[in-house]
Amino acid sequence: MLGNAQVSGFVCTYNEQDSIRDCLESMKWVDEIVVVDSFSTDDTAKIASDYTDRVIKRPFEGYVDQFSFACAQTTGEWVLWLDADERLTPDALAEVRILFERPDGPVCDAFAFPRKTRFMGRWIAHSGWYPQHKVRLFRRACTRIGGTEPHAEAIVDGTVTKLRGEILHDSYPGGLVDMLQRSARFAGMTAAARFRRGKRFSLLRLLLEPPLVFLQRYLLKLGMLDGIPGLAICASAGYYRFMRQLKLWEIAHAPTAGDADG
Repeated sequence: MLGNAQVSGFVCTYNEQDSIRDCLESMKWVDEIVVVDSFSTDDTAKIASDYTDRVIKRPFEGYVDQFSFACAQTTGEWVLWLDADERLTPDALAEVRILFERPDGPVCDAFAFPRKTRFMGRWIAHSGWYPQHKVRLFRRACTRIGGTEPHAEAIVDGTVTKLRGEILHDSYPGGLVDMLQRSARFAGMTAAARFRRGKRFSLLRLLLEPPLVFLQRYLLKLGMLDGIPGLAICASAGYYRFMRQLKLWEIAHAPTAGDADG
């Protein structure tokens, strides 16, 4: 409980046995934890059951859909959302508690935390990765989960306060290869969503966006200060844009079912 407010927390999981315990430890102060698991084949669900009896098994049909479903299962006035590879720092929780303990409670409808990510053994402080303010604590009544695949986000009909306390994000356990594989997969998902909205392949964007994004991240967003991991992150950002445009071309030129039958 925060002040007089009931707080729920939710996490969506799939084969997260190496990270889920740290995540749930950081949110065990909430009044209710909901875990929606996409039929993990490891010990994720078993570990989650140590923290809550609300472990719901559900097929994964998209990030926005899964996070929206999980949020809808919560019952608290306020909701804390963490990914399985995230954890709320003690400093962030202390900052939130102070705001909730005011006589009139918090004067906003949601809080956004800066998210710090560890990559290739280093906490990244620049490269467009930090500070990435993420809305992770919000009033249920005025918030919905939306966004475009694969990027789900909390959309708040109200005011959002940015905090200094951090969420730590220990992503890409497989390092560089893991990041590049996810970038390609996410680029395909984003391209499909953009194609449905009428976006089409652009040769000019294919040629110009990747180097421009790299330079923006590496020079303007000081990726150079993050060492070799920063160089990899900035290059990956350009690679993502390159793959997104190629995927748009691929979708547009894919044979239709009728062509295949003929």
